[in-house]
Amino acid sequence: MLIFISIVGIGLLILVHEAGHFIVARLCGMKAEKFYLGFPPAVIKKKMGETEYGVGFIPLGGYVKIMGMSREEEVPEGEEGRAYYSQPVWQRVLTIAAGPAMNVLLALLLFFAFYWVAEPDYRANTTIHSVQSGTGAQAAGLQPDDRLLAIDGVSSNNAETLRSLLRSKPDQPVTLTVERNGQTLTVTANVGHAPGDPSQGFLGIAFGADLVGTKSMPIGDAAKNAFMDLGSITKEVFVAIKNLFVSQQSRSELSSPIGIVAISSQTIKLGWGVYIRVLGFISLQLAIFNLLPLLPLDGGHVLFNVLEKIKGSPIKKETFERVSVVGLGLFAILFIMGLVNDIQRLLGPGFGIGP
Repeated sequence: MLIFISIVGIGLLILVHEAGHFIVARLCGMKAEKFYLGFPPAVIKKKMGETEYGVGFIPLGGYVKIMGMSREEEVPEGEEGRAYYSQPVWQRVLTIAAGPAMNVLLALLLFFAFYWVAEPDYRANTTIHSVQSGTGAQAAGLQPDDRLLAIDGVSSNNAETLRSLLRSKPDQPVTLTVERNGQTLTVTANVGHAPGDPSQGFLGIAFGADLVGTKSMPIGDAAKNAFMDLGSITKEVFVAIKNLFVSQQSRSELSSPIGIVAISSQTIKLGWGVYIRVLGFISLQLAIFNLLPLLPLDGGHVLFNVLEKIKGSPIKKETFERVSVVGLGLFAILFIMGLVNDIQRLLGPGFGIGP
């Protein structure tokens, strides 16, 4: 069920993208011949006015067909003036850019909704989520999913109380009472001290957290944070794209659509607020990726329209096709890399995430 919700969510992002192209094309007087929910072939279709609306057999994203997107396309007599390539360059660029623009707008709205009404409210529990290597916790044999019951005989169900006890015992041995797989164990651990602060004890564990609800913030603060997210995430995405060419680690973190669906479905477990923020992140990534100046992406079409304006004549079909082959080859390489990474994750640690 979570996978289905994730697929529908990502499909919505692509549908919004195509709707941007469709709406602006119509506003510019172009003839939009088809608009589908999903990709053809059509399962259901109905012509309303001059546009055929339908539901595609492939239930992911959307599809829009604008008449005359290629100069070689045969245009019905008398409708030449409504073909894509008959329009001024600025209208063509606006139509193409409208898809990514809709994804940016949707991302902003999702970020805003997250901060305004849907930010998750977590409360730490006493179950160990992770153990840091090279620390007293690892030396004592503590493991993820252990539940810390007491420290030196002082028991508590409050994670902050247990944290305070550990902080008060820098560079001291402590006796820990732990529950593991239904059994109660007693272990001795050496508490170190926090890096740069000898007065603060540091054991090397991180507690898990339970989702207890959502919290909200004033509408002005939510809008401010949404715009800040838009700027910071955009910067991070461009840095990640650059690192794909220079960093093996960045290439190992690449995901295919399979991984994107798997990861986004896992975030649903963390609360619907986290999920809509992740959808916003994916929507923004989709916009930025589509604006890269490579064919057949939207950015490539924008670039070629601008070059044709500067050149004062159409670019040859052969040139367009050769550049498209380069772009498609690059995307194929990235897809294969992401797919290999996802297969390794499925065979290894999986796609699990935590709060």
